[in-house]
Amino acid sequence: MNWILTGLLAGLCLWMLVAAGTRSGKLYEFPFLASAMMFSFILPQLPGLAVDQFMPAGLYAKTVGFTVLCLAMCRLGWMPNRLPVMRAFQWQFSETRLLLASAILSAIGSYFYYKLSEIPIEMAVATMFTGYYVIISFFSEFLPYGLSIALLCFVNRRSFPAFMIIAVDLMFYVEQIMRTGKRGETTELIILFALAIWFKWRRAVPHFLALAGILGGTLALTSTADYRQMNVKNDGPALSKLMEISVLDNFERILTAGGEEMRNAMYRIHMVDRNQSFDYGAFHWDTLVWNYIPAQVVGKPLKDSFMIGIEDQFDRAYNKPTGTTETGMTDAYASFWYFGAFKFFIIAYFLSRLYGAAMAGHTAPQLFYMLLAVSSMHTISHYTQWILSSWVQMVLFLIPALLFARTRKPVAQPSAAVTMTPPSAAAAMGRVP
Repeated sequence: MNWILTGLLAGLCLWMLVAAGTRSGKLYEFPFLASAMMFSFILPQLPGLAVDQFMPAGLYAKTVGFTVLCLAMCRLGWMPNRLPVMRAFQWQFSETRLLLASAILSAIGSYFYYKLSEIPIEMAVATMFTGYYVIISFFSEFLPYGLSIALLCFVNRRSFPAFMIIAVDLMFYVEQIMRTGKRGETTELIILFALAIWFKWRRAVPHFLALAGILGGTLALTSTADYRQMNVKNDGPALSKLMEISVLDNFERILTAGGEEMRNAMYRIHMVDRNQSFDYGAFHWDTLVWNYIPAQVVGKPLKDSFMIGIEDQFDRAYNKPTGTTETGMTDAYASFWYFGAFKFFIIAYFLSRLYGAAMAGHTAPQLFYMLLAVSSMHTISHYTQWILSSWVQMVLFLIPALLFARTRKPVAQPSAAVTMTPPSAAAAMGRVP
C-alpha cells in the first residue's frame, strides 16, 4: 500500500506538471506551482520513509494518502474565470505615484536587507530568527513590494526611474541569496520577473525549460544545507568551492534515509490522531497573534491573552530537528482531520480569482499574485498559514501604498497611468482553467 500511494502521488504530480504544457503561461498557475513544490520538495523524502521499520503501522499510508487529497484539491479549487472578475481591485494608477511608492518601499526594504547583511553568517543562514532579527526580517519584506511595482511599471513603459529601482533592489536581493542560499528568495526573484513579463507581454518561459529547472532544483534542494555550511566556514560565499558539494550523494542520501519534514508530518499526524487534539483552525489565529502583536510593545501577558492556545500536537518523545517544518498538509490535518484538505481548495480558488483579474490586465491583482506565488508554494512545504500571513502583511503595507498611487479620474494619456490591459486580455480571459 505504501508504494501504491507513493506512485499515485508521483503520478498526480507528473500529470499536473505535464498538463501545464497544453497552453502558454499555464505554468504560472497555482496547480503547476503546487505540483512543482510537491515534486521537488516532498516526493524525494518519501522512498526512505516508505521502508522505515520504526514507523507506526499505517502512518505512512495515512499521511501520503492525505497528501494526494491535498494536491487534488489544489487542482479542483482552480476554477475557470469569466469576465468580469474581482471588481474590488480594478483600479487605475498614476505611474509617477506608483514609482514614488516603489522607491519608498524599496528604500525601506533595502535598509533592512542591509541590516540583514550585518548579521553574523552563522545566524543569517538559519531558518528561524528571534527577537531583534525578527523585526529586521519582517521589514525587509518591503523590498519585494517595491521591486514588484517597479517591474510592472518598467514592462508597461520603459523608464529610467523604474530601471534604477530594479537595479538597486537586485543588488540587495542577489547579495542576500548568494550569502544565505535561501531557496524562497531565489524562487521569488525568478517568479517576480517571469510574471511581470507574462502579465504585460504574454511571453512565458518554455514549458520544457521550466521542467528542466524543476529537475535541477530537485537535486539542488538537497544540497542547500551544505552550501550554507560552506558559507559559514568561509565567512561568506565561496563559489570556487561549489564543486566540493556532492549533489548526487546528497540526493541519494535523502532517497535512502527519508526527509525530516515528511517525518515530522507523519509523527505530528500520528499524535493528533491518537489524542484527537484537533485545533479547528485556532492555529491560524494564534499564528497571526504571534506574528503581528509585538510582545516588546504590549507585553507578553497581554499578547498571550489574545491567543486561543492549542494542545501540543507533537509527542514529547519525538525530537523535531531544529529548522525543519512539518509541511502544510500537517496543519491542514491537525485542524479538521481529512476535511482539512479543503484548505487547499480555498487557497486555489482564491488564487484563481486573483489570477483571473490579473490576466484581465488589472495592476493591483497582478501585484498581489506576483507576491503570493511563492507563499502559495510554501503552503505545501511549510504551513497553509503562510499565504494568509503574506496577505495580511500586504494589506497593512502594500495596499496603503497602492491607495496613495490610485487615481479616480480618467486618464487621457496611456503613459500617464498604469492600467496594463493588453489587447488580447479579453480573449485570454474567456477561460482560465
